[in-house]
Amino acid sequence: MQNIMQDFRYALRQLRKSPSFTLAAVLTLALGIGANLAVFSVMNAVLLNPSGIPHPDRVVAVRATYAMGDLKNINISPPDFGDAVRGTDTFTSTAIMTGANFNYNVDGVTPIRLVGARVSWQWFDVFWAKPHLGRVFRPEEDQPNANHQVVLAYNAWKQRFGSDPSIVGRTIQLNQQSYQVIGVMGPDFAWPNQAELWTPIALPSNQYFDRNFRYNEYLFSVARLKPGVTVEQANAYLKLRASRQIESEGQNSYGKVAGWGMFCMPLIDYIAGDLRKPLLILLAAVATVLLIACANIAGLQLARASARQRAVSVQIALGVSRARLVQQALMESILLSIAGVGVGVAFAGLLIPALMSMAPTALMQNIQTHVDKSLLLFAVVVGAACAVICSVAPAWHSTHSQWFQALQEGGRSETSSRSRQLVRSTLVVGEIGLAMLLLSGAGLLLRSMEHLQQVETGFDPQGLISARLSLPPSVYKTEEQQAAFLTALEQQLKSSPGVSGVAIVDSLPFTNTGGSASFSIKEHPTGPNDSGPHGNIRAVSPDYFATLRIPVVRGRTFQEPDRANTEKVVVIDETLARAYWPGQDPLGQHISYREDGPPATIVGIVKHARASSLEGDTTEGFYYFPLAQSPELSVAIAARASSGNAASVASALASAVRAVDPSQPIYDIKTMEERVNDSLMERRFLVVLLSVFAGLALLLATVGLYGVISYSVKLRTRELGVRMTLGASRADVLRLILLNGVKLAAAGLLLGLVATFVFGRALSSLLYQVGLFNPLTLITTALLLSGAVLLASYLPARRAAKVDPMVALRYE
Repeated sequence: MQNIMQDFRYALRQLRKSPSFTLAAVLTLALGIGANLAVFSVMNAVLLNPSGIPHPDRVVAVRATYAMGDLKNINISPPDFGDAVRGTDTFTSTAIMTGANFNYNVDGVTPIRLVGARVSWQWFDVFWAKPHLGRVFRPEEDQPNANHQVVLAYNAWKQRFGSDPSIVGRTIQLNQQSYQVIGVMGPDFAWPNQAELWTPIALPSNQYFDRNFRYNEYLFSVARLKPGVTVEQANAYLKLRASRQIESEGQNSYGKVAGWGMFCMPLIDYIAGDLRKPLLILLAAVATVLLIACANIAGLQLARASARQRAVSVQIALGVSRARLVQQALMESILLSIAGVGVGVAFAGLLIPALMSMAPTALMQNIQTHVDKSLLLFAVVVGAACAVICSVAPAWHSTHSQWFQALQEGGRSETSSRSRQLVRSTLVVGEIGLAMLLLSGAGLLLRSMEHLQQVETGFDPQGLISARLSLPPSVYKTEEQQAAFLTALEQQLKSSPGVSGVAIVDSLPFTNTGGSASFSIKEHPTGPNDSGPHGNIRAVSPDYFATLRIPVVRGRTFQEPDRANTEKVVVIDETLARAYWPGQDPLGQHISYREDGPPATIVGIVKHARASSLEGDTTEGFYYFPLAQSPELSVAIAARASSGNAASVASALASAVRAVDPSQPIYDIKTMEERVNDSLMERRFLVVLLSVFAGLALLLATVGLYGVISYSVKLRTRELGVRMTLGASRADVLRLILLNGVKLAAAGLLLGLVATFVFGRALSSLLYQVGLFNPLTLITTALLLSGAVLLASYLPARRAAKVDPMVALRYE
């Protein structure tokens, strides 16, 4: 312990003697460590410890799957949930949820929309969520006509009700109905999607056992595994229940033919979705930046070790053990790492909000970054790794140098210095290679983004403003009332100044809503082993296609006479036509998606419009019904501005709704261009951050190369003086030094190119119409890196070319 304290004081004195080096080293480490902590905090909140969920590894999402279409991972039906609830040996608690919107009048005049959810009574038990005030739901409250209780989220309690401690027991008006507040949840829990309140779902008990509801999947379900039960065992149980259900339906049942089944997956995997891989790539990128920073510091440590070589040699001669010398070198790096972690934590505190602001909205709705033991442990591990990496090379050279020769030469250990120079050059080559890897990855993703932005959406988003509207079922109880409201709203919007087109639809493109359903073709009955056709279904107003400018291929679209009491009609897109009427004319044929309803006549074919993504959109086609024949409580509104400026008619949407029913608010107001751009947010998040980290890596690698070349010039000062005395021109000296930098750069570029093809495969699934071998990207990256290398080499080369030969000969 005494030796450790001595080494601690010695290391502290050495760092205080070199304030410039200490400051540069601490800031470099802080930059790398802070970036790592910031990225890990987001990754931790998404993949490891979602906020408000104790032991999240025990919570699973129960899902349904079909072998057909884009239905590999979807919500479940009430009977599916009934099967899951029976698994008392597998799950301790199971719950379901469906989204709900509630209109709340703050002052009795101005309606606002509250984001909520209807949940079964065990919803909070699954998450082990405890109320801040009051209680949660009881089983008897999760029954039809007994579900007028509400639990408020903590933020809603603060913002909407002024943190009133007496709120529990009060009655509030939601959707023009009375609800009693029975509890307020804690500040960490707001599942799902930052909900502001929860009410009981109150499904009739017969739905959990009725076969007619088996394939009506609209419920999100979660369950908590019993202690000792694994996800694999839970899946085995769900698979058994599904197989028994299929057997009970018969040999040619729909479930068997369609490949229906149930499974569960860890909730943290469900939350992360497609972001797991990008987050891991970002963490690898910032770890690479930190590795480059450590290599720079190790190089600086080697340079400082040259100045202390004689002192180290004296210590070795006097019998100091190599272990003690290693301890001394390690102690200096430990102090730098401790300071780097401290400053890095402060830097991470500034960087985390920036990361959160750039992250996809859907992800940020479900997570909150927080400091926990995982983040603290990560900071300790990163700091320890930095201390080791920064000290290995200096410690090895200090203890394996030719100390006897150093004493003989009176401290002029040029051989030892040149060996250190070789190590520093190797470190810089590695830095350039890693920078090349990051720059290439960022360039490939940037090229992919460019290709994606050129993808056609199938409609014209420019000049379109959109919003959503949810009618309360307690007021608009019948389809006739709903259709009358929507018709009046459409007419009101059409007469609004500056509006050239109006569309009302149950789900607009790029809103991540809308459903799909199987249907039957009257002219082509399905066989016993055929699951039948399947597609995305939408209900739209007559001017939907004209307003969104979706081209009509053949036939007609909907007209005003297509109402509830007229012949049922349907419009399909080209994708659906090619899939189920190959080489035929679909016009005039009939389809039906309700067994108890009349078939609808196909009256038109339109172009396919993308539903949710420019990259991985649905492979299924669409079939559209008139909204007047299939009215919905929750709809989207789109209005096209005659001036082309979508924001200019935003106020017209709210005014039109108020004119029809002042108690109905609109929400989620966005231009369609914003919605399309939002679909690229996950990719843009990765591209921007990877580009920033790649630029940081380039900067650090350039600084490292500059240090190596500068130190090389210092070592060769006498040699350069001799050369110039014997007739070498300043241009010859300049060329000689630049050549040294070019050699290092060439080795680094080659190493980076190999690394790109080896490790770049992790990016393959994220690339769109771009391969790993993309000449333009690789050449651009190489030129950028070469330019930085030449700049880093030119500055010390120019200084060397200006050396006075007489001064150089007197060097040392």
